[in-house]
Amino acid sequence: MIAICDTDDSDDELAYLSYFNLVYAFHTINLSKKLSLKQKENAQLIIKNLNEYMQIGLDLSHKYKQMEKSPFYNLIYCYVSNQPSLFDCESLSNDGIWYMQRFPLELINWPQFNSQRLDIEINEPASCLPPGIYSLNLLPPDERTVKKWSSGVFDLDGGDASLEDDPTIFLISYWGMKYLHLLGI
Repeated sequence: MIAICDTDDSDDELAYLSYFNLVYAFHTINLSKKLSLKQKENAQLIIKNLNEYMQIGLDLSHKYKQMEKSPFYNLIYCYVSNQPSLFDCESLSNDGIWYMQRFPLELINWPQFNSQRLDIEINEPASCLPPGIYSLNLLPPDERTVKKWSSGVFDLDGGDASLEDDPTIFLISYWGMKYLHLLGI
């Protein structure tokens, strides 16, 4: 059984976006033709030190995030991580593709009551999370309420039919994965 007690997924989203922007800045510095050789050497020394600490934090947090099969978190992990990394990026990419293929076309947050299903194993130790019933295994996105990357995707029940979400959660993942594919990552 798994009990993950980090109850604010928006912190993870902000951290991953920061990782992405920082590494993008590193690449921009390395490719810059406006910096002198001395400036590039100094920048690369700082980048090397930051990369080492950033990779440790990223590996630790992705041990939990990879269970969500999120194309958003997986694509940022693969873009940021030094190769070889703790996780196989091809496997993470396949998880992201599975997630996007199962993503609902209609983003109305229809009420879902999956805790009554007999084929779902309830995560009993998850009592440290906000009130709710949580699954031990991830349900496909089209079998649960619409969740952004900043919310808990293991929550089994919920939804409000008066709410409709925007497609940003799909689009950022789709175009991010296309970008990584073009980079050959």
